[in-house]
Order: sequence, then C-alpha cells, then structure tokens
Amino acid sequence: MSTVSDTINGQALGATEAGESYLGAQRGILSWIFTLDHKRIGVMYLVSILSFFFGGVALALLIRAELWTPAGDLFTADTYHRIFTLHGAIMVFLFIIPLVPATLGNIFLPLQIGANNVAFPRVNLLGFWTYLFGAIFLLMAILHGSIDTGWTFYTPYSSDPETGSRAGGLIWALLGLFILGFSSILTGVNFIVTIHKMRAPGMTWTRMPLFLWALYATAVIQLLATPILALALVLLTVERTLGIGIFDPALGGDPVLFQHFFWFYSHPAVYVMILPGMGIISELITVHSRKNIFGYKPVAYSSMAIAAISLLVWGQHLFVSGQSELASAIFSALA
Repeated sequence: MSTVSDTINGQALGATEAGESYLGAQRGILSWIFTLDHKRIGVMYLVSILSFFFGGVALALLIRAELWTPAGDLFTADTYHRIFTLHGAIMVFLFIIPLVPATLGNIFLPLQIGANNVAFPRVNLLGFWTYLFGAIFLLMAILHGSIDTGWTFYTPYSSDPETGSRAGGLIWALLGLFILGFSSILTGVNFIVTIHKMRAPGMTWTRMPLFLWALYATAVIQLLATPILALALVLLTVERTLGIGIFDPALGGDPVLFQHFFWFYSHPAVYVMILPGMGIISELITVHSRKNIFGYKPVAYSSMAIAAISLLVWGQHLFVSGQSELASAIFSALA
C-alpha cells in the first residue's frame, strides 16, 4: 500500500515540478493554458463557470421580461421555449453542478490533505478543457436552431423530429452534454485517488476536514451516475439520427425508460450540488466557533450514506409515469 502511495506521490510531485519548469519558459496566457497547478486550474474553472452563469442570468432576465405581460411582447412561443431550455441547460450543467467541486475542490483539496497537487495533474487540466469544449458544443446549438425540449430533454418530444422538437441544435446539445460528462468523471476519479493515496502522514480518514468527506462523496456520485446519463444521451442521439426505436413509442420504444436513465443521474446530481455546500458550512462553523464539530464521525459517514442512497431513489420523479405501486412505495420509503 505504501509503495503505491509513494509512487502516486512521486508522480504528482514530478508532474508538478515538470509543470513549474515548463511554465518557467512560458509567459502570459500560455502559462495558464498549460498549467498543472491545481489552484490555477480551479481559478480557470471559476472564471469559466461564472461567465456561463452570467449568460444564464441574462437569459433568465429575458424570460422574466417576456412574462411581464400576458402578451408575446418580445418573442414568439417557439423562441421563448428555446430561451427557457437553454437557460436551464446552462444553469444546471455548466454552472451549479461543477461550481463547488471544480473550483473550491481543486483549490483546497490538496492543501487540506497536505499534498503538492492532485494525483493526476494532467488529467485535471484535461478535465478543464473537456468542460470548456463540451460547453462550446452545447452553445453551438444556438447557431443551429437552438433547443426547445426543456433541460430534461424528455422523450418522445426530443426523439421524434416530426411531432416533437424541431430545433436543429438538439444533436449539438446532446454531444455537448456527453463531453461535459467526461469532465465530471475525470474530476471525480482525480479526487478519489488523491484522497486515498496522497494524504500527509498522520492524516487519517477520521482526521480529514469534513469538506473533504463531502468532496469524496460527491466524486463517488460523479463516477457512478454520470455514465448512465451519457448512455441515455447516446441512445437518444442514435434514435434521433437513425430512427431506431428506443424511447419513441411510435417506433416501439418506451419514453419512460429515458426518464429512468435521466433521473438515475439527475437525482444524485442534486447532491453533487448540495454536499460540497454542507461540507463548507461544517468547516465555517468549526473554524469561526473555534470548537471541534460535534459528532464528526456521524457527519462524515452521513455524507457517504447520502451518496449511496441518492443512487437508489430516482423513482420518486416518476410517481405519475405509470410505474407499479410497489415501486412507488419502495421509492417513497427510500426518499
């Protein structure tokens, strides 16, 4: 175990030293583009995420301006649907889900465990550029008719071009979300390995800051749930482009199957948003009250319990979808 840990520590240290040496020969923007410094990557995430946030806010203001009166003062109904969908997709997938893990997680996780960097600095940088590349694909949908399905991309509305969404940017948006999923997975893997293998001597699991427990639980969710959303997006793209019946009932598919896939990811995604916030609050209360937090272990273990249970309760979003009464009862009890 120690040999593996030493190896990863050595690799991370070597990557950091190589990155610093390389950056010494770089100036200006290049020193940021190719940086392996976890703090700089966190800052780049923060700037990018906040930029998309302000774009989403601008769309929200347009929506509220249109709703100021009952009449269609600013846009047609189709345009309103496109703005509404794009606003939701930006705020959920480009802002609130990656906000804390990608920014504060990258900046503070290595510092709080006494490491020089994350376990895989190059993978960390790749995760950022994957995020940016996926965001560009998602926004490219604007140039191809945008998207009008709602941020959940429910079928058959999103799968049938004849009776459902006629927006030409749907495939671009699906590809963008698929790429964004890789960024989430890469970040999750990096955090899990870093916490497992790069803690400073004496930094046992029960001595870690609670913020790290929250990040660890978040990373587990990212690693386990994101591939299911990716699968749903691939199947939806295949159905939309090739006409294969997967979700569209007109082709023999089942639209509720898409909802199962979607909410298996999107319900745990709620805790990707909230768990890091809980960890932050735990740290702030502990530091500013100058007292050890009461019930450290229950709080830490509850983060992991939330992550585990969140993967089992997606059916609470499908109570009116026709699922069996037994399934509804089980999901109600778990929720």
